[in-house]
Amino acid sequence: MKVKIIVDSSCGLTKNEAHDLGWDFLPIQAEVDGKIYQIGVDLDINKYSEIWTANRKIDAFTFATPPGVVEQVVSQYTEEYDKVLIYPISTVLSSQNSAIMTLFKDNPKVHVVESKKINYLIVRDLLLFEEKIANGAKFEAAIKHFAENNERLLLVSQFNDALVKGGRLSKAAAVIAKLAKIVPIIRFDNGVLEKDGIGRIFSKTLEKLVKELYENLDKNNEDYYLTVIHANNQDLEKLINSFRAVTDNYPRIVSFKLPADIAVHTGVGAVCVTFAKIDPAIKDKMFKNAKIW
Repeated sequence: MKVKIIVDSSCGLTKNEAHDLGWDFLPIQAEVDGKIYQIGVDLDINKYSEIWTANRKIDAFTFATPPGVVEQVVSQYTEEYDKVLIYPISTVLSSQNSAIMTLFKDNPKVHVVESKKINYLIVRDLLLFEEKIANGAKFEAAIKHFAENNERLLLVSQFNDALVKGGRLSKAAAVIAKLAKIVPIIRFDNGVLEKDGIGRIFSKTLEKLVKELYENLDKNNEDYYLTVIHANNQDLEKLINSFRAVTDNYPRIVSFKLPADIAVHTGVGAVCVTFAKIDPAIKDKMFKNAKIW
């Protein structure tokens, strides 16, 4: 079966990186300080971080890829391919998913994933899908794992500006949190970003979370990687060293950058930690755009 994969920018890849994997790309849009950008094309987390650092009071919003752009991208492949597989941002986090589903609800050649994932979770799902198809699996069997929930993912925001603007934290609570050095802990579970708890001091909270995750890890399984996803955190190397210290120098550590689509809402500097299981068959492609420590 010949399948064309299309992702959106929430997967953490840029347009060029998606093309390198043989996939096409739908950029989620962002309005930052009054200017419209296409995430993964002319805006990535590095550029967004630069803009935010220059003016922390900027207004930033994200919105779905225009329907005309989606139709134009998809129409290139409906004749040549047996299936067009579109894997967008979690349906809970954006209207992007439902909008694309509506566009192609009457087209049997286009399958839109009812996504509950973002970032590397999407990339991993799709690489496993390609592996299954290559080994002769039927389409429906090859997509079954898309519905599986992700491993425990915990995110800590370094700065609360974005959480206040997004309504996840009141201004009064943000002031108290700053004075007391309290940081919110957010978990990503079944497609939803929701409060998991609070910690004291950004770096210490992350160390504690990594230690707890490590204590519950199957340490005999070499397919697990301590996975750090960050919104251009400037102290990443220092954090990685502290994670090593609380995990008995765990040998497999990898980091990805959080896409700007998500960083707009979690804030620059945010860090997410987990232990992710990566099948050896997809490891090389999976880590192509990651940093291995």
